[in-house]
Amino acid sequence: MKVILLRDVKGQGKEGEVIEVSEGYARNFLFPQNVAVQATETVLRERKEREVIAERRDKKALDAAAKLSAALDGFEVEIPQKVNEQGGLYGSVQAQVIADALKKQKFAVTSDMVSMREPIKEAGDYSVTINLPHGFEALVTIHIVSKGKAEKV
Repeated sequence: MKVILLRDVKGQGKEGEVIEVSEGYARNFLFPQNVAVQATETVLRERKEREVIAERRDKKALDAAAKLSAALDGFEVEIPQKVNEQGGLYGSVQAQVIADALKKQKFAVTSDMVSMREPIKEAGDYSVTINLPHGFEALVTIHIVSKGKAEKV
């Protein structure tokens, strides 16, 4: 009897594999434990359709990450902050502030994508790496300026 494994089964195979097992083993162990289903034509067709849909979804996500990386690479954004007379910030600019500034520019970036060695504590220009899904990276220039002197990019 052919079955599709729903989970890894030691000595039989991995999740998603179609394997041949004895009818008794399937009916007495695999089916009651919910680790396999019988591999009928309908189930195999549905499985193939799910794989095709997942492949398309992955390709779209890969294309979207590539486009975002190309658009972000070399992008410059100004972030206005309160600055004291010595050029130091009253607070610090962390990944969330940078992600919010990029979101305002219509980029889908979250704070966990922003790679910084340490928070920014002084006004000036900084390069920050944005780690995107599927291994894409983009280098963004951040301009920390005094709140009164900020210009829109």
